[in-house]
Amino acid sequence: MDIEARLDRVESEAAIRRLAHEYCHGADKRDRRRFADVWAPDGVWVVSDEQEFAGVDAICGAVAQQWEWFSQMQHWTSNHVVTFDAQDPDVASGEADVRVAIHSRDGTWWHGGGTYVDDYIRSEGRWRISRRRVSGTFASKGHAPPSPQRKATDA
Repeated sequence: MDIEARLDRVESEAAIRRLAHEYCHGADKRDRRRFADVWAPDGVWVVSDEQEFAGVDAICGAVAQQWEWFSQMQHWTSNHVVTFDAQDPDVASGEADVRVAIHSRDGTWWHGGGTYVDDYIRSEGRWRISRRRVSGTFASKGHAPPSPQRKATDA
């Protein structure tokens, strides 16, 4: 790999890692623009085996529903590993662990976490999440909070 390709790889990994942080900041600070900006236009958010949201509008609708249910959310991602496609420099995948603290409107705190399993794509010079699957979820205190109840797609 030549120096230009190596530099592109380093810059790409930094941009992809930033996506994970912008996702958390957007969700936690209730910043729809910031949250939407991490997703590819046809992005998919797989919240659970039963809940999948496709397209930025559906994904933002799902997080807005969480904002209605919770007075506060705090996400922390760590152990983020990025793997680049060997054939296509504009495709990558990743895995990151997440911890979350949620304050429900009824005053209950819930603590838990899981793993984000991601696919990333670079289009028009920008990296975005094309698919995020939440897996291995756990609750360390209380019960799991509700999550969006509908499957939604941009039609």
